[in-house]
Amino acid sequence: MKKILFCNNLLGGLLLFRKNVIDHFISKGYEVALVAIKGDAASPSVETLGNGVKVYSIDVSRTSTNPFNDLRFFLHLFNILRAEKPSYVFNYTIKPNIYGAMACKLLGIPCTDMMAGLGYTFTNNSFSSKIARALYKVGLSCAQHLFLLNEENVKEVSRLRLCNEKKIIWLKGGEGVDLNHYRYFDNSSERICFLFIGRLIEEKGYREFVQAAKNVLERHPHVEFHIVGEYDLSYPKAISKEEVKNDTIGGSIKYLGVYKDMMQLYSQPGYVVCIPSYYSEGLNRSLMEGCAVGKPIITTNHPGCREMVVDGENGFVVETQDVESLARAMEKYILLSEEDKRKMSLKSRSLAEHKFDVKDVIAQYESLVHAEFYE
Repeated sequence: MKKILFCNNLLGGLLLFRKNVIDHFISKGYEVALVAIKGDAASPSVETLGNGVKVYSIDVSRTSTNPFNDLRFFLHLFNILRAEKPSYVFNYTIKPNIYGAMACKLLGIPCTDMMAGLGYTFTNNSFSSKIARALYKVGLSCAQHLFLLNEENVKEVSRLRLCNEKKIIWLKGGEGVDLNHYRYFDNSSERICFLFIGRLIEEKGYREFVQAAKNVLERHPHVEFHIVGEYDLSYPKAISKEEVKNDTIGGSIKYLGVYKDMMQLYSQPGYVVCIPSYYSEGLNRSLMEGCAVGKPIITTNHPGCREMVVDGENGFVVETQDVESLARAMEKYILLSEEDKRKMSLKSRSLAEHKFDVKDVIAQYESLVHAEFYE
């Protein structure tokens, strides 16, 4: 029987972003194995994937740059691949992209890497980042294909000559969303609440959101501002718990923590998804989900974000790291008529249907696996 193996830093990320792809291969009769680094406390259950899915945990640090830590990861993954003998492997995130591809090459297993975004490794020039970029070149040379999620990343990977351009596959709809699960909800409401969704790090625009909220509240005290996302205290530019606590004193800005099921929020009317990110994204998942459920969108003119907005039609595009630009966009939305707000909601759903349907992404995966098995 044909077997597909998926490898990611975190099991939670693997199931959140690729569950539809995994389910597809299971439904087609493939055996499936999942590999992730141990310690993902927020992981959703794998029970929903059905019987027979194997899950492996590798006990190393996902953030350590210690070469012995990386060597342990490589050896553990190599042994898993040698034992499982998968027909095809899909790797995600830095360590699997590099060491997973190397292990596949040594074992003669075809694989595809995905760089969901270039991230911190490519936005700073530290010694460890330079080493990581050099290792990336080696890893990508071992992979058959590379999935990229936005045009700027395609251009940057080509400029840096990280891999042969013929290997690049640009998924123009990102990793897509399940439009049956993320269904449309009527967003009509007297309530207006701007919703920030993202890891609590500087580049996601957390501080810009908070300051813009404070500015807008001076003129529109009835408007609400909610923040959803997990702390990432190991990240170099993390937002601390103390900062969030100080920002939310008084209750005008509320931190709601982490939601395993975002539909609990998306189903509520009156929300506007507002993510002023300048992080090196692929395509921002939360913005795609927001479009799918019919939420107006406010985000930045930044690769991975601007693709989800037709300015003035389903939301507004603002400049990066510009609090005044963000606050003006929020106020523009507040002052819209109810009919114009409704039109924005409908336009978001329409955009998702035309650009971000996960079925198109599944077709790309299927074509790679099919070509490998039947060429």
